[in-house]
Amino acid sequence: MPIQLSLETERLVDQEIASGRFYSVDQIIRQSVLMHALSASVILEFCSLCNRAHELWLNHLELFDNNPRNSELMKSIASCEWRRLSIISQEYSLLQIVKLHDKAVMNGNITLGIDYILTYGGWSDSVSPRLEALAKELDGFASQLRGFRNKMLSHYDLATILAGAPLGGFADDADKKYFEDLQEFVNIVHDQVVGGPYPFSSNVINDIAFFLRTIKPG
Repeated sequence: MPIQLSLETERLVDQEIASGRFYSVDQIIRQSVLMHALSASVILEFCSLCNRAHELWLNHLELFDNNPRNSELMKSIASCEWRRLSIISQEYSLLQIVKLHDKAVMNGNITLGIDYILTYGGWSDSVSPRLEALAKELDGFASQLRGFRNKMLSHYDLATILAGAPLGGFADDADKKYFEDLQEFVNIVHDQVVGGPYPFSSNVINDIAFFLRTIKPG
């Protein structure tokens, strides 16, 4: 079926080819089709999920790891509940990270995550190598958590429970590096589709400070 272009569209096509970004009308059309899967709304939902993972990680970091009163609370009458809350917070936080690394298609269902964004992005040569490198780094960290997710968080694997071997460990500050890389990944895809960066919120730091003020020493 022949396709007729308006004079304005022809002008824009000539402009894109002259810029060197594309070398043919066919490539422009193919790029447009690929980008259709990544509408602004899809990108914003992805960025929101990444921000949520960061928020929950930062919440645990500030409430437990960086909390100057953590030792005090661990020795208080509320120590059992404080430990329980720490476990709940950590497990849920780690689960959000690993979910971002599910394959784009799982059991016939499309999953929104890093693999989906990378696979169906149709990214230009100017950003694709960096996105792929970041995705590799991010998945390297997530792979350390995947066993914990698959054998303890998603279901209770009997052999793992009986073995008692630790799962989900990672080097000091590897989680901080993960979220630095994730922030860069998110900024790139948001800039390409929506425009501008998408900074993760750090409001939870103030929320934790206000929360801790309500917990009286006792």
